[in-house]
Amino acid sequence: MTWRQLLPTSITLGAMLCGFFSILFALEGSELFLASAQCIMLAMILDGIDGNVARRIKGMSEFGAELDTYVDMTAFGLAPAVLIYQVSLQSHVDWRVLMTAMVVLSGVIRLARFKVHDPDRGQAGYCGLPITTSAGWVAMFVMLSENSRVGPRFSLNQGPIAFIFLAGVTIMILLQVSNVRYPKPTKTMFAFIPCVLLVAMLFYPPKSPGSDGVRRIAELIMIVLGVLYVVLGPLFVKISKGKKPNEEPNLEPQAPPAES
Repeated sequence: MTWRQLLPTSITLGAMLCGFFSILFALEGSELFLASAQCIMLAMILDGIDGNVARRIKGMSEFGAELDTYVDMTAFGLAPAVLIYQVSLQSHVDWRVLMTAMVVLSGVIRLARFKVHDPDRGQAGYCGLPITTSAGWVAMFVMLSENSRVGPRFSLNQGPIAFIFLAGVTIMILLQVSNVRYPKPTKTMFAFIPCVLLVAMLFYPPKSPGSDGVRRIAELIMIVLGVLYVVLGPLFVKISKGKKPNEEPNLEPQAPPAES
């Protein structure tokens, strides 16, 4: 493995550890739910950085592509499912198990189909909603619920906010296994850099002046951006396809296939 391949692979492994630590923090209890959600968001940024770095330094490899799939399942499939299990539907055990199982199964199906049917690895867009979108939705709602000033009014266990939270999760995991096409948001620096800055705001020191307000603004902006991506993403795909010029038909005679 050359240094060009080692650098993006190291970033991918960092994202894997973030997903692993997110699961551990969620299992530790309510005091570490915030840290668990933060780990998911950090994994999301690292997952976007590794691909961009690999393309820019020409360090892409089949090993890195395979590794990225396992990272996606851990950080954006299993970690959000465990976090949902810990924060929601505490008095409805059956629905609690069903919801988390749906998150895991949808993620597995989404990633397996991506691996088999997408030779471009998402560079030309995705068939189905990216698994990172639902993971971000879970992380942002957990972070808002853990905000000290919001308090019990933003409960994810029961009430209207819990309904919105779980309804959003359900819609997104269904879109993951759909044939609806979505653009790749991390493909351009114009879209990716603002997301990095917003995630950085989520780690604003808690004891600093105005820290709650900074984090809350970042959380709400990211929720809105996520909803806009879910709703408008397919429209952008259709618009971009409509702008492509029609290809001229190839009128030259085709050579016969070579004999083996």
